[in-house]
Amino acid sequence: MQLSNAKRGATHRERAAFTLVELLVVIAIIGVLIALLLPAVQAAREAARRSQCSNNLKQIGLACLNYESSRGVLPPGTYLGEGSAWSAFILPYLEEGSMFSYLQIGEDDNGNFQWAHPGAYEDVASLGEKYQNMVLCETVIPVYRCPSMGLPEHLYDLSAVSWVVNNRVPGSYIGVASGLIQSQYPTYWIRGKRSPDAPPLYEGADGVLVGVHHQEDRKGGSIALRKVIDGTSKTALAGEAVSDFTTVEQLGQAKEAREGDRKDHWYGGSDDIDTTISGSANDFSDPSEFLGSTGVGMNLQSSSADNQRICRTAASTECQSLQLSFGSEHSGVVQMVFVDGHVQAVVESTDPQVWSDMGSRAGQVITTGGADRR
Repeated sequence: MQLSNAKRGATHRERAAFTLVELLVVIAIIGVLIALLLPAVQAAREAARRSQCSNNLKQIGLACLNYESSRGVLPPGTYLGEGSAWSAFILPYLEEGSMFSYLQIGEDDNGNFQWAHPGAYEDVASLGEKYQNMVLCETVIPVYRCPSMGLPEHLYDLSAVSWVVNNRVPGSYIGVASGLIQSQYPTYWIRGKRSPDAPPLYEGADGVLVGVHHQEDRKGGSIALRKVIDGTSKTALAGEAVSDFTTVEQLGQAKEAREGDRKDHWYGGSDDIDTTISGSANDFSDPSEFLGSTGVGMNLQSSSADNQRICRTAASTECQSLQLSFGSEHSGVVQMVFVDGHVQAVVESTDPQVWSDMGSRAGQVITTGGADRR
């Protein structure tokens, strides 16, 4: 009986083992399941990132509306000749009041505060009061960064006049300055003075976040909601834009062209919006760091090599369109926040005229010589 039981035990153990064929089949099935599951996991992660990006835009839209409730106008898109941008002005409404209180906005008898440094430095906090605005440039603020874009936390940046920000933080969102313009030059400024026959805002700025000279903002340069004739639910306020951080890294040691020769987007402020060196129409001529236009197509960004090829001539129409273009890393859409605060994913197949109209606050009034140009 003992021998018989031993034999039965041995037989049982033999039946419990896997054959090589069975093992290979199991491995193949597991591989197929992983292959099927991985795209689903990636899609779920992208859906979460896109949702976070949409929420960022929602917060930006509400902050701009709270700014308007407090001031009676929407924030300026940029202060030309001073350097500050809309993303600095709305900080108190994004629970970043402590950062805003640290800023010195405006240039007057009390000081000329800077958004970059004239040479190398080690620690931005040690530069003193004159350069304290640069702390914002080097501080990561998550609401200004879309997680789908995979932006690095910091980049070395050299302005058109070779001023430096060692650890500048790239951003993902730019304001809507226009539904028409295809070049970012604020051409009405001639030798540091406004031409007498120029429009009150920089030329072609028919959107809601527009570039104004900081000395003119007190005269009503920013846009009131009553000027959004097309309707707040139909007029875009801000949207996604893909910063070409690879090109910024590769060209970081070379100063940027006055017209902008790379698709770089930031938040806070910039030396390239501040600087006036030539006394010509091309002073402070890179507002696309903070502002865009639906007068050009969406998602014009390409590979870094192609972007650099396009911008070999910075003033070219193709390069200017690239810099002003809204775009995203979400397949087939660009997310925009509108003046009423709602966020919409605009598909790439949108008719160009419809896309253009989204960026204009008053249809074609501005370009057809209407009386109300603000």
